[in-house]
Amino acid sequence: KPFPLRSHRPGARQQQVPAAQPGQQFSAADPGAAESAAVRILGGAAQSAEDLRRRLVRRGFDAAAAEAAVERCREHGYVDDSALAASIAGRHTRRGHGMARAAADLRRRGISRAVIDGSLLQMLGDEEATARNAAQALLERERKRGSLDERALRRVAAALQRRGFSTELVRKVLRTLPQD
Repeated sequence: KPFPLRSHRPGARQQQVPAAQPGQQFSAADPGAAESAAVRILGGAAQSAEDLRRRLVRRGFDAAAAEAAVERCREHGYVDDSALAASIAGRHTRRGHGMARAAADLRRRGISRAVIDGSLLQMLGDEEATARNAAQALLERERKRGSLDERALRRVAAALQRRGFSTELVRKVLRTLPQD
């Protein structure tokens, strides 16, 4: 019989971890069943190796089976933390976020420090331009609300910092933009 899975959502119905093949039974220590579950998870969206391992353990597989499944997915090229990190960093750049916000998102996904550093190097050249574009949009929004006084500039600076830009970069960008 399938291994029962407790949901992380309160009040959710109990789910069953499906067997490796329809009609087959499996144990929580079965790496083949864990690999099948991993492939189904990856069919939904790309995952970091650590996220995939966590999800497999949450589905009821033991740590050894989950690790074996993640390793097999790496061998097949289904899991690539470097490519995922580059994709996420690019998405943050397109959305007007800074390196700090991108780094926090990558850490949350369990991506290693070395891979995060490599993906942030790609953002480094674009960060000032991204901050400048975001600041211009925010300043324009403040102009529509009224005059650009000291308080409005503080709101813009705070918004840029929430987007993940450093205080130093925010000051530099706000000094160089026309504020008439």
